[in-house]
Amino acid sequence: MKKDDVTYLESVLQKQETETLEFKESFEKHEIGKIICSFLNGSGGQLVIGINDKKEIVGIPDAENLSHDIGTFLTNEIIPEPAVSVVFRSYQKKKVIFINVWQGTNQPYIFKGAVYFRIGNISQQASSEQLVELIHGNRLRNERWEAKSAIEIEIGDMDLIEVENCIKDAIASGRESDLPSDPLAFLSKYGLYKNGDFTNSAVLLFAKNPVRFLPQVRVRLSVFKSDKTGENIIYDKIFDKNLFQSINQIIDFFDLAYGVSSSFNTKDWLRKDKSGFPRLAVREAILNAFIHRDYASFSSSLSINIYPNKLQITNFGQLPEGITINDLSNDHLSIPVNPDIAHLFFLRQWIEKIGIGTVKMIAQCKELGFEIPVWSTTNTSVTVTFPNLTVPFNYNEGISEGISEGLNKLLDDYYSGEISEGTSEGTRKGINRETTDKLKDAMLEIIKLLIKHKSLRASDIASKLEKPYKTIERHLKLLKEIKAVEYKGSKRAGGYEITAIFKS
Repeated sequence: MKKDDVTYLESVLQKQETETLEFKESFEKHEIGKIICSFLNGSGGQLVIGINDKKEIVGIPDAENLSHDIGTFLTNEIIPEPAVSVVFRSYQKKKVIFINVWQGTNQPYIFKGAVYFRIGNISQQASSEQLVELIHGNRLRNERWEAKSAIEIEIGDMDLIEVENCIKDAIASGRESDLPSDPLAFLSKYGLYKNGDFTNSAVLLFAKNPVRFLPQVRVRLSVFKSDKTGENIIYDKIFDKNLFQSINQIIDFFDLAYGVSSSFNTKDWLRKDKSGFPRLAVREAILNAFIHRDYASFSSSLSINIYPNKLQITNFGQLPEGITINDLSNDHLSIPVNPDIAHLFFLRQWIEKIGIGTVKMIAQCKELGFEIPVWSTTNTSVTVTFPNLTVPFNYNEGISEGISEGLNKLLDDYYSGEISEGTSEGTRKGINRETTDKLKDAMLEIIKLLIKHKSLRASDIASKLEKPYKTIERHLKLLKEIKAVEYKGSKRAGGYEITAIFKS
């Protein structure tokens, strides 16, 4: 049982039923459907199943299968398709089901031919006056910046391969069923492609070159020698790809900067990785900044600043309405500023639709012995600070740039004959002055992976890069030949590492 799960459930049990929270002792389809429908037509909410009126945990048998059945039932019976998350958690050897609901972006939602509203802690069928108000309110919500059409965008501007990857991840996650395989049909299903136009959120998520249309997509990452900015900056990089690609690149930066140390369990010979920084907490902070950022302003910004004594992530925008800094240390209803963007992150399993992301950040920092993050706000920004979290080495011309230059230097030395003594004829054919960019990229992938994990076997590398073992063996042989990597340790417990020559 995870500590943050215990903390979360215990904090939920302290609350009373409201417009956004209800407890049920058991699962009854029709009643559950009404409650979820009313949440969708309101401000969202959370239904907890397995807790009786006295706030006693009675548990739900076969919660795992029932969670899947509930998700399918709600998807099939509520129109239009709802954005809900159904998860189960264990507590005191009993299982409890959480159904988490965001405010629907396509109101009104209908269950069994009726529209339901939430009045206090009661779900009831909507009157004609409430329906009129709901439809009018939905028209106003559709004017959200992320939902507006980006009329200058053509299909050639979109990265349909990234959309296909998103579909594959969404199918693998199992969070929603009957997903279309066609990219445009998929985007249409989630309101990112309407009447022949892509929306602003579609551009942010999937455009090949989003900065061309939306310059506010840029994210700046800087490393400073001291707490003061200006001439003290020693590393500066702009990330301007689509949101998925930029986040991956930023996480790669931290993985390469901090590294991951590995050790073996002597009983089962499984390698155990330990990060040099609270990786999940930092990743969650970055995701939050991207999802809750106010993209409507062309002057909006997102900055990641690393100082000698702290890491700060500052986002243009404000905390969601009704959420305070104090709420971030406890469970809270997740109310994303950009629900369309957030839902795609949810489908790919990058986030959970449940307000415990910040709670998990705090829990992981405590568990790994790091200081807990601290939040602060201004009228236009939200900042999360990780105290005493610093990059453990100096920057010159940047991580990725340095790795690439290091490989080119070793290749140049090899070409010149400085490190080619004893080279086999087969290897000479594999490495020459016309070594392809594709081969160099493959070698760089392996080098970056070894920098992150310190030491890996060939089978580990093949698994992590999802490439054939024989291909990895061939590339490792070339890297050994140019003195970029070496094998250290016994045949059973050893692994490939970056050489001192390459590090220098």
